[in-house]
Order: sequence, then C-alpha cells, then structure tokens
Amino acid sequence: MLILAAEDSPRLTYILDEILLRRLGINYKITNNPDYFLKSLSFRINYTPQIIEGVLNIPANNLLHETDVKPQDIEVEKETFWHTIFFQHAYSSKPDFRSDTSLVNFDLFAAAFFLLSRYEEYLPHKKDKHLRYLSSNSLAFKSGFLEFPLIDYWAIKLGEALKKQFPALALKTNHFEQLNSIDVDFAFKYQHQSIFSSIKKFGGSILRGKPDKEALFKPEKDPYHTYKYMAAKAAAKNIPNMFFLLLADYGGYDTNLSPKNLEVQRLYRTISESATCGLHPSYKAAIDKNALRNEIQLFEEIIHEKPKKVRAHFLKIRLPETYRTLEKMGITSDYTLCYGEAIGFRASTCFPFNAFDLIENKILQLTLHSPCVMDVCLKNYLQLTTEQSIEKIAALKQAVKQVNGQFISIWHNSSFDPKEGWEGWDKVYESLFE
Repeated sequence: MLILAAEDSPRLTYILDEILLRRLGINYKITNNPDYFLKSLSFRINYTPQIIEGVLNIPANNLLHETDVKPQDIEVEKETFWHTIFFQHAYSSKPDFRSDTSLVNFDLFAAAFFLLSRYEEYLPHKKDKHLRYLSSNSLAFKSGFLEFPLIDYWAIKLGEALKKQFPALALKTNHFEQLNSIDVDFAFKYQHQSIFSSIKKFGGSILRGKPDKEALFKPEKDPYHTYKYMAAKAAAKNIPNMFFLLLADYGGYDTNLSPKNLEVQRLYRTISESATCGLHPSYKAAIDKNALRNEIQLFEEIIHEKPKKVRAHFLKIRLPETYRTLEKMGITSDYTLCYGEAIGFRASTCFPFNAFDLIENKILQLTLHSPCVMDVCLKNYLQLTTEQSIEKIAALKQAVKQVNGQFISIWHNSSFDPKEGWEGWDKVYESLFE
C-alpha cells in the first residue's frame, strides 16, 4: 500500500503500523511526492486534505505531524458506517471522476492515534485517591463507546472500504483469543502466617465486629487457595492462564505475605510449572524504581527466569514514565491498561499494541494488552449482582468476538470467599469460559 502524506512522522508510522500492518496485514510505504503517487500502480491511500481520483482518500489534520501535546478540539458524532467518528472533514465537493474514488469523512488515523496513544491522559485531568486516571475523564466514557473496541471496528470498516476500492487487495484474517489472567495479591488468607500476623488479623476482625476465629485456628483448606480450581476451569476450554505474582515488602497497600516466605515461594514455583507467570509490581514500585528492580530480581530468584510480563498492583501507571521504566528493565508486555472503576476498553482496542511515548514522540518496544473486565470492578465499584455481572461479561466478550480481538479478564484468587461477600461469584468466574 502506498500512502501519500505531507511528511512522514513517528506518529504516522506508529498508527499505520497498528491499523494497516497489525490489524489488516497490509505492508505500506509513505511518500510525499504527488507525481510518484499518481503514477504508481500500487494500492493507494491519499492522506492529504485534497481528493485524488481512483484511490481511497482519508482527510489529514495536523495531529500526526505535530510533536507537542495540547488540548484538541473534538466533536464526536454517531455515524452509520463507522459507528462513531471525530476529527471530521467535510469535502466541499466531489468531482465527477471517471474512475471509482472512495472518501472517508474523518481523519481515521489521527482519531485512532488519539485513542491508542492515550493522548488525553497526558493532558491535565482529575485523579482518584491512588493518583490514577479516571474513566470519567475519557472521551470514550463521555461519548458512550467505552464498552466498544472502536479502533478495531474502524480497522474492519477500513478494510471493507479498501477491498471495495481495490478488490485484489489481500487482508489478514484475525481470530478471537481469550486469556484468563489472575492477580495474586494475597497468596493465603490464613495459612503460613506468623503468630503475630494471625493475632493481628484476629484483633482486626474483633474491631470490625466480626470475630474471625479461623485467623487463630486455621482451616485445613485456605479460602484463597483457589489456584487449581481457577486454572482448571480455563484449561478445560483450552484458554491459557496467566498469574501475576506480588513480591512486595509488606506495607501500605502491599499486604501479601513476604516473598521470602518459603511456602509462598513453593506455591509460586508450583503455579509456574503449569501456567505463565508475570510480575505484579507493587503499589510502591509504581513510583520507586529501586523497589521495582528488587521485585524483578526476586521473581527471577523464585521462578528461575526473568519476568517479561507485568500488571501493576492497583493498576497504577504513570504515562509515559511507567512504560519507559518497564522497557529499560527488559519487560516486553504490560497488562495494566484498564480502569479500576469501570469496565470496557481504555484504549478503545482489544488488540495488543505498542506503547507510544508522546513526550519523546517515539514508539516504545513494549507491547500493551488491554483487559476489559475485572472482578473487583464488577462487585465493588459497579456493585452489580452476580446475574448482572454475567450479562456484562457476555456482552464484552461478544464485542471482542465481533472484531476477532483478544478478550482478557482480571480475576483474583481471593475473590471467592463468602465471608468477604463473594458468595456465588464462582458462577460469574465460570461464565468467563462459556
């Protein structure tokens, strides 16, 4: 595919890689020479404000040729073919061409870049108590498409438009995938606690008015030891499991057992024998590079391999600092990009994609995977019933199937304990695999 553009840029290359190459399987070349473009016999996209006969035309605004980050004038509209559009461009008139000519009525590439790069998260915004970007700030939430993978839908429709313009063009066939991802925030609830920790847990339960004698007289089966059950339910449907292990020093929001606990280490090694394991960087590690470095080292010591995949505890990320740090420390995949308080597609996609550093204006060698639903969000933030949660999961899964993307859920091994309000949530978990 030959692309006519005013100039090449890192932003343009990035979004062409994501839309044309990754999703549609189309190799491309960029030129700023109109004469060369007009004479070419290749499949062609004109990415300039002027219409050219016999090709597919996408109107270009300036976003992909800028190097700074600034507020954008965005007006969202619902549209029959494209579902939702912004960065619209109304062609004044369409000449009476002798050959078929296709027109896209908005800058699809700039719009996709705005969403995928998380441009809006670089702008001033309101944060929650954990200093996280809130879903209510986002264009997707405000415009009603948060639960729809809009970029992937655009890619499919672009493919249709290109095939209509160029019937001989071959497009990549994508396939639906599912990943069952599990965060281990607490390895055990009662077992393998120190005497001091057990007494402290019991005392805390008394202060809450719900004395928990099992803190002192530990049950034979720990309610958080649900690993085999969770893995087996996914494996029965040939769905891969991925466990993210918290290896933090105790303190603040990091309250797992010590990673130096021999039973914890034995558990993690057992899990790693039959499932992929990644690191669950701690709350502290989100702002402390030395803490992250230590946790990476601990993972390697326990699992006997360097971690390549991560998901941040409490979904804490800072753009672009987090991604820069992960890349420098040899992490290749991050699974954090979703909201704690809302379900849906934070980057408007359910395909893996590369991170982009808007400050340094460059593509990072870090692949982002975007989960769309989390147990704690359904129950605690949205306060849905188990029946409502099953319906939400089914709707999100169907949205991903519609675009043949990657459906990623987040669950916790601790999210089945009736004492903590999780009675019946095993049925919700099992609905992930239906």
